[in-house]
Amino acid sequence: MKTLCVIPARFGSQRFPGKPLFPLAGHPMIEWVHRAASESGAFAEVVIATDDQRIVEAVEEFGGRAIMTSEDHPSGTDRVIEVAQKMPRFDSYVNLQGDEPLMPPELLRSFVAQLERGRQDQILTAATNISADEMQDFNVVKLVFDTAGKACFFSRAAIPHSRSGDFAPELCFKHIGLYGFTHAALQSIAELQPHPIEKLESLEQLRWLLNGLPIYVHLCEYEAHGIDTLQQALAVEKLLNT
Repeated sequence: MKTLCVIPARFGSQRFPGKPLFPLAGHPMIEWVHRAASESGAFAEVVIATDDQRIVEAVEEFGGRAIMTSEDHPSGTDRVIEVAQKMPRFDSYVNLQGDEPLMPPELLRSFVAQLERGRQDQILTAATNISADEMQDFNVVKLVFDTAGKACFFSRAAIPHSRSGDFAPELCFKHIGLYGFTHAALQSIAELQPHPIEKLESLEQLRWLLNGLPIYVHLCEYEAHGIDTLQQALAVEKLLNT
């Protein structure tokens, strides 16, 4: 199988405008993400999907490939779907967040291996262990999955709810925004309409799940370092410099 890595990169972030080009240890953030994907050896090709010419120029400067996509996409997945329509020769596609510069290449290798040996209509995402504090943090997305490794639900609230107040880390996990799709799965997603619960939680994966598309879970050990603010960017830069 051939898997394409798509790294969505939008310039106009409300909380952090120009985030993909923010310099971290001498290189733009998007270059660090591209480097992790390329060094993993898991992909037939790596592309940046953007809506801004400044990002295209920065990507080409460090030797990467960028594809211009519509400014109207509400999510990274919509940008991946457009890329898949333009580049249909791949069997599967991975949506790697453009604000995860510390993504381990070994995680990408194991993730793609699971995606490529799965069903023809598979959606795959990643999860890791969660702490008691994170269970109460609405910015941390939680998920629970069944004995077959399929997600049952995603929520910003603490799930499952414990009537006794006990913390059960073996039952709930922290979602990592890494997604893999077969070509068939992306075609199915492109036909779906938004779901009311998706809007309520502001979680696009609930659209797929609540329309009957199974989402499988790749468990891993990874402390996510997504960047949404300048303060988070500076903290990640310290890690890159160590």
